[in-house]
Amino acid sequence: MADETSTSSSGGADEQLPEHTLPSGASLEGDADDADAEKRVSRRGLFTGIGIGAAVAAAGAFGGWWFLESRRPTPIDTSGLTVTNSWADRELLITSPSGVCEAPLAVAYENGIFEQAGLNVTLKKTGSGENIVEAVGSGTYIASNGIFFNYLGPIYNGTPVKLSGGLHYGCLDLYTLTDGPITQVADLKGRKIGVDNLQGSATNFFSLDLLDVGINSSPDAGEVEWVVIEQTLLPEALKSGRVDAVATSGGFLPIIEAVEQGWAKELSNNNGLSPNSDQPCCAVVLNNTFVEEDPITAGKLVTAWAEGSRWVGANYQETAELISDKEYVAGTPAEIIPILETLTFDPSSIALNEVLKPGIEKYIKTGFLPADTDAQALADQVYVDLGLKY
Repeated sequence: MADETSTSSSGGADEQLPEHTLPSGASLEGDADDADAEKRVSRRGLFTGIGIGAAVAAAGAFGGWWFLESRRPTPIDTSGLTVTNSWADRELLITSPSGVCEAPLAVAYENGIFEQAGLNVTLKKTGSGENIVEAVGSGTYIASNGIFFNYLGPIYNGTPVKLSGGLHYGCLDLYTLTDGPITQVADLKGRKIGVDNLQGSATNFFSLDLLDVGINSSPDAGEVEWVVIEQTLLPEALKSGRVDAVATSGGFLPIIEAVEQGWAKELSNNNGLSPNSDQPCCAVVLNNTFVEEDPITAGKLVTAWAEGSRWVGANYQETAELISDKEYVAGTPAEIIPILETLTFDPSSIALNEVLKPGIEKYIKTGFLPADTDAQALADQVYVDLGLKY
C-alpha cells in the first residue's frame, strides 16, 4: 500500500464542482436500475433507520440485491481469449474461506458449482501470518477472495495479480454512539476513529467519505486521529469513549449486535449509506500467470464463484448452516445470519471494471496512492477482461 502519511487534497470549499458532486468525485444521486423490480428491505436499512429517500439513493447507487436477476451470467465470450497453456485439468489451489464474507467460495465448493463447471478446485487453509497478496502473486495459490481496496497499492507496486468479478457489497462499516455528538461523517473532524489496521480496507474506504466532507484523512494532517485497536476490542473502545467512531471490515457481529441493542449506530457503509457505495468490497483475486496462460479456465472459475455469491444472497439460512457445519467460520447459524444480512450479493465483473478508474482517482486524492498515479493505467493493470458478460 502506498505511504499513508502522504498529504492528501481535501477538496477545499472554494473549489467549483458540478452540483451534487462531492470532492472525491462521488455523486450523491443515482437512477434506479429497475424501478418495477420487486424490492426487499434489507436488514441494514432496518438497523440504521434509513428513510425512503436514502433507500432510493442506495438502490440507484448499485441496484440492491433485488436486482440480481439482471446480472445472471450469460455464456462467456471467449472470442478474444487465447489459451497458451491449458489449466483445464490442473488442480486450482484457492485459499480456504475464513470469514462470513467469504461464504460464496464455500458455497461454490461445497455445492459442487466448481465441479459442474469442470474445475478441479482445492481449498487450503492459509498459514498464520501468511501474506495472501504475495502468495497469490507467487502462484502458491491460484486465486483468493480479496477486499479490492487492499490490492490497489500492491498492484501499483508490481504484485502480479489481477481482479475480475466483484462478489458483494457491505463488509465495510463505520459506527458511532447513538446518543453521542457525532451525527454525520463531517462531525468526525478532530475526532478519533478506531481501526484494526492503519493500512486496512476500512481505513482506505472511509478516507473517501472523509474526503467528501472536506476532511484530510492523512495521519500527518491531524484532521482525524486513527487509533489502531484489535478488532475484538473496537466495540468496547467506542462504548467507553476511547474513540468517537470505529471502522470495521468483514462483518463484525459484536458491533452489529450493538446496533440492534441501540447504543451504536452506523454512520456509513459500502452498502448504500456512503456516497461511494458503488465500490464493491470483495472481489476474485487471480494469479497473473494463470490468467495469461488460460483466461478461459480463469473465466469459468470467476463465473462459478459468482454463482456461489448469488446462491448465498438467496439462501441465508442454508448458507449459515453450511459454513458453520463445515467449520469455515466459528459460530452458530444464528450468529452468522445477521452478518450475511448486512451484505448485498450482487456479483459483477462489469460493475467492478466500471468503478476502478474513478475509484483510483479518488484514492489519489486521499494520499493512499502517489499524486502522479495514472488512474487509467492502474485500472488497466488491476482488471483482467475474461469475456464475462455480467
